[in-house]
Amino acid sequence: MDHDSEAKQRNYLKLLQELGLTNPADLESIDPLILAEIAEDGTHSQDFTSEFSESSQPNLFEEDMLLKPGEIPAVQDRFHALLKRRLQFEIQQKPPLFPWEKEISDYQSEPVSVSSPVFSTASLWMAQLRNLSLPVALPETVLVQLLERCETVVLSSLREGAKLVKAVDALFPGQSPMLNDIARLVMVAPARSAGTLLPETDLPTSFDDAIEPQQMALSMMAVREILGSLTLTVTPSQPKVDRQWLTDQGLLTLRTEYQLSQGSVRLRVEADLPCGGSLQLQGEEWQALADRPDAGCLNLELRDLSPNKTYPLEVQLGEQDKLVFAISPMSVG
Repeated sequence: MDHDSEAKQRNYLKLLQELGLTNPADLESIDPLILAEIAEDGTHSQDFTSEFSESSQPNLFEEDMLLKPGEIPAVQDRFHALLKRRLQFEIQQKPPLFPWEKEISDYQSEPVSVSSPVFSTASLWMAQLRNLSLPVALPETVLVQLLERCETVVLSSLREGAKLVKAVDALFPGQSPMLNDIARLVMVAPARSAGTLLPETDLPTSFDDAIEPQQMALSMMAVREILGSLTLTVTPSQPKVDRQWLTDQGLLTLRTEYQLSQGSVRLRVEADLPCGGSLQLQGEEWQALADRPDAGCLNLELRDLSPNKTYPLEVQLGEQDKLVFAISPMSVG
């Protein structure tokens, strides 16, 4: 290394120390090639050529005055860029090894395990969906997706129209304006006539043959019926609500009883299971559990709940099939 290069390296090392980028103990560990590259780059820099040329030979006081306040970040960025580039070059030339390796080895990538969906067309809960009151039947693959989405939105505080849109938006990405318009029609359709939304003369022969607005309407009609079956709303004027869900093992019946006393809610749930299973009612602080190995009745109860909130009731049939219902005790109504 010639005298000019050594002088430039000393100047850059002094600069790095003053910028706080390294300390005297670290200077010895810096790759000389990096320092040489920094020094060489400095000879081509219009901003620093005069400051670090050998002819100037500044003293310590003059070196402190060489850099203006706004130039320090630029020097830092330049040093980091050069250091990164040098490290990348060295890694490419000599890739690092794991502690147990002696040479570079190729490892076959392991297959990525994709978690199975919560529901499938073989799920016990699908029997109910095959009997939805729809003018055109939906494919079971679509019904599976809608059931999964309904289980998510049924516990949310969204209004009905927003729930309909949220449940189907994954099927129709980027169509929010049209989905909102169709959701309004779906919500008022029962108050008019069934043929207002989908006139019989224009009905498609299948879901796949329907145009997109018709598919949206059919999906939301299915979602509305599913959410209605998953939701049990109890009020002081209607303190008992029953709900039935057809499964491949038989009919599941849920009965909810509600009492409101001094601002506190007591919920009692009774279920007739078509096969062995369990119930879990989750409160704000406590949960109630009940299970049995065969078909029959189960009961559970939770007290000190808050009105006007939604509480999840998880029903499990067999070992894996689970479905979440929503119980909403209201203070008025």
